[in-house]
Amino acid sequence: MYEDAPVARPDRWSARSAAGPDLMKALQGRLSVALIATPRQTLHTCRIDEQLADVIARNQVGFDYFPVTDSAPQGQERIVGLIELVPFLRGNSVCGIVRDHLLPLSEDNVIGADAGILTFVRTADRHRCRLVISGSQVSGLVSLSDLQQLPVRAALFALITQLEMTMADAIRRESGSTDRWKDRLSDSRKENIDRQRKDAVADDNLIDDLLFTQFCDKITIVRKSPAFEVSKSQFDAEMAQAQKLRDNLAHANDYAATRDAAAKVCAIVRNVEEWMKHLNGWLSDGSVKGEAT
Repeated sequence: MYEDAPVARPDRWSARSAAGPDLMKALQGRLSVALIATPRQTLHTCRIDEQLADVIARNQVGFDYFPVTDSAPQGQERIVGLIELVPFLRGNSVCGIVRDHLLPLSEDNVIGADAGILTFVRTADRHRCRLVISGSQVSGLVSLSDLQQLPVRAALFALITQLEMTMADAIRRESGSTDRWKDRLSDSRKENIDRQRKDAVADDNLIDDLLFTQFCDKITIVRKSPAFEVSKSQFDAEMAQAQKLRDNLAHANDYAATRDAAAKVCAIVRNVEEWMKHLNGWLSDGSVKGEAT
């Protein structure tokens, strides 16, 4: 009989994040605006010379925007801009023709079909509707109301997962090969990590203890660092918003069901990206100050 060959295994699972910035960037790039855009052939449009009252009357669904069309030299219809209907849906007086209220095509209201979803979300609260451009043609439309579509959920969850991994990398960079970061956690949180470690050891696995921490733990560890010399109250507040969004995403809950809620998502995305930029550069020179008492 042959003896079983020894199984080689690492002493510890990789302490580094498996999905680095390049991989996450590639993932986000695959989640393009084209995945959430309403195709041109299904758009509700209005003509530039149409009476505004007639447009409002047939907007039974309550769309926030209509693309505006005009006749091209060859007799075909071309999209020349947008009209915002929200003010008129709120009971404002309706008069004149569409041309009087036209938002002409500009950098503020167009976006490439291959642009990443987060490119749209970052400013969707400021530019709530954009015409999607493929080549030289308008191929569709994307608006703030699209933020609850499945591809957007995937993009947002990946972003917040990257934030958590970025915090973990920053903690490792500060602590080196030690686990002194545990001293910043409450006794109950440390006990939870110890229980999970014992289970891992019982299963013959040796795992970086930081992998047992939760999102809230990493926030606490980073905030309590004496080297984290930024507004801790702002960090706490904005991380709490990010965590709430992550929880809603994970449980398939509504998170952008209203215009105001959707606008808050856009602000969270900007905040998360700014904190990741800060954390990626935090202590990158290898300098670590003494622990706070």
